[in-house]
Amino acid sequence: MPSVSSAQNAADPLTILERGPRKADGTPAARAHVGALVQDALTGEELLAWHDTDAFTPASTTKVITTAAALYTLGADFTFKTAVLAPAASGERVEHLTLRGTGDPTLREKGEGNTLETLAKAVAARGIRAVGEVRVDDFAFGQARWGNGWMWDDTEFPLGALRLDSDDGTYLRLVVDSEEAKAGLQPNPALLTDASSLALSVGERLAALLRASGVEVGSVKRAKAEGGDTPVAEVSSAPLGTLIRLTNKPSDNIYAEQLRAALGVGADGTPSSETSASRTTGTFLKTAGYAGDDYRLRDGSGLTRYNLLTPRLLNTVLRFAYVNPPGTTLSAAEAFKQKKNLFIESLPVAGTGDATPEAKENGGTLRNRLKDAGLDVRAKTGSMTGVASLSGYLTARSGRVLAFTLMMDNYPAGISDLNRWQDELVQALAAKY
Repeated sequence: MPSVSSAQNAADPLTILERGPRKADGTPAARAHVGALVQDALTGEELLAWHDTDAFTPASTTKVITTAAALYTLGADFTFKTAVLAPAASGERVEHLTLRGTGDPTLREKGEGNTLETLAKAVAARGIRAVGEVRVDDFAFGQARWGNGWMWDDTEFPLGALRLDSDDGTYLRLVVDSEEAKAGLQPNPALLTDASSLALSVGERLAALLRASGVEVGSVKRAKAEGGDTPVAEVSSAPLGTLIRLTNKPSDNIYAEQLRAALGVGADGTPSSETSASRTTGTFLKTAGYAGDDYRLRDGSGLTRYNLLTPRLLNTVLRFAYVNPPGTTLSAAEAFKQKKNLFIESLPVAGTGDATPEAKENGGTLRNRLKDAGLDVRAKTGSMTGVASLSGYLTARSGRVLAFTLMMDNYPAGISDLNRWQDELVQALAAKY
């Protein structure tokens, strides 16, 4: 811990805010719109407030709200389930099988566990040898396949109640980059214009795996499960407490979108919609203690520039999560100290580096920042052209846990200037408080 004199000699955070960002060589950089709020995470005491009620483009700090809303609304043990259903009293030959999805962002094509291959093998193990028709039920989500306000050239995957994760989903891309094009991957505009395109692509893959398992399969079509259909096979995602970690640390946009869509599914199975997902998110924010309407949320990932959030709103969510640690009966302070707060531990950790896969995964988007600062920083980053945000928790040199949000936008130069500015501010906050 630094001496009192060294802490007093550290640059004051307000001075750094007033000064603005600097270039890599230390010379003044362009000005940026900046807001900040720093509070004691437990008591809420405000230590620094700077344009904290201004609205900013949040980029991926939007995921703070999305993952917290999912965790506190659906629960840490919630899982996505993908099932194959068949008519009751089915024998070796069935008229149809229905693949029904609920939005699992982690479903893959092949391998053990949560995969289409596992479902296909389970169907064969039930003694089914011929299927007249494979039906694909992806009606749990009614949202558009592409996010509201997303750039047309974003290399992202589409939203859907039945889709495949990561490399398994590359064939579902709307946009491909030059290297992918050279490798033969082609974009698929039908993912936007044809509501059945995404589901049918997954259904065709299940049909191929059924055939590989010795099951004859006829046609594939998109249709809702019938009332008399019963499950013959089912796979599940990891619990939500794990999924938010897989969302926040690498800042996975589609995971975040799938979580937000899941928030809109009715208790009676009513399909999700943009309206219902927004309503549920708003209900959570009120539960967290934010009753204002001075924000705008149009997606769950932060890809859209339509989103507008304030530092005060993000800090409200941070403090709610700190004071009400999910997944443990420990006190707020002990849960933080022992790293048992599921929400906080889902956030990237500063300075872990890339030396091991575990360090890289734990650090996520913060792993190569503040590497030599010797600070405990667990926070969500947010970056896009002209925008950089950082929102999370800092253990000050005094041992005090701070909830902080730094938001910067309208910046005409590279965001590396903003990231350096944020890191300088974090170190100044740690020294002062």
